[in-house]
Amino acid sequence: MITNEQRAHDIALTILQSRVKDLKPIEAYHEYVNSLLPILKEIDKDFPNGIKEHL
Repeated sequence: MITNEQRAHDIALTILQSRVKDLKPIEAYHEYVNSLLPILKEIDKDFPNGIKEHL
């Protein structure tokens, strides 16, 4: 099973790849955190027990 934290991390990184190219590392980190937290809150509401992978 993929944890909600891992899923939110993957989504945040995908979203930020094109937006942080010209930012300094600390600015990119702030963008990551500001994107990650709302995504994680939404995933936690929708999937309180995590997301099961279908293999």
